[in-house]
Amino acid sequence: MREFSPVELASSSKKSRAYFRHARWSGKRICPKCGYRMLYYLTGDRYGCKRCRYNFGEFTGTYLGTLRVPSDVVSHLLHLFVLGVPAYRIRWYVPVSLSTIERVFRIFRQAIYDHLLSELQEIKLSGQIELDEALFGGRRKGGKRGWGAEGKSMVFGIYRRNGRVITFPVSGRRHETLVPLIQQHTGKGSLYYSDDHTAYAALNLIGQHQVIAHGKEEYVKDIHINGIEGFWSYAKAWLYHYRGVPKQYFHLYLKEIEFRFNYRDENLYPILTKMAVRTAPDL
Repeated sequence: MREFSPVELASSSKKSRAYFRHARWSGKRICPKCGYRMLYYLTGDRYGCKRCRYNFGEFTGTYLGTLRVPSDVVSHLLHLFVLGVPAYRIRWYVPVSLSTIERVFRIFRQAIYDHLLSELQEIKLSGQIELDEALFGGRRKGGKRGWGAEGKSMVFGIYRRNGRVITFPVSGRRHETLVPLIQQHTGKGSLYYSDDHTAYAALNLIGQHQVIAHGKEEYVKDIHINGIEGFWSYAKAWLYHYRGVPKQYFHLYLKEIEFRFNYRDENLYPILTKMAVRTAPDL
């Protein structure tokens, strides 16, 4: 199938539907319920499975299938989302309402979130790794600063040098919260750079780990400068660009930023397309 540019897709519903259909099936349409290839055609671009008798459409069960928006508009919104244009800035340039744009963007973020969660089952970072937490959101109106401030969302990050980052919304900096995440998603024998927080002290006791605090002489300064602190700045710049995010969807925005960072040297449009046409959990 010929590759189409996002601009071409945004100007043609027919091309957009063909593009998404190819991304969904890669020329091999199968029953999404049982995987059988022997199908029969029904009306309205629907098919039936000869084995299990399941009836389905081209995008049944996918993130894309939850949208009631023309294919060319979805292509246009996907392109704008990849570019990082906030929903409030494009409501005058697409033939759908702001609430529809926000819902489409939320579906894209949900697709990213679910994909990254499925990846976590296989990811183990190793080598030189940074561990750090950061606070996002909220406005302090008197009261405590820093970790004691109210209205903030705490995030824990694991960063592999010159590699990728994994982020987790967490409830606090306790040992029982952070250490299981570190053990689950990093390889034994890794060299950890962290602050002096006592939650990390146990890693040295577990065995096959070495932890170096930021303030010690052994710490390699350029790792921290170009590492997790750089990601926190990157993340906060994106959130500022969005003019704040709803607290109930913060986890989706966090994983979107993680996705953008980890795939920063790649074309996000086809990658996100593949995520959007995957089978989705109940939304």
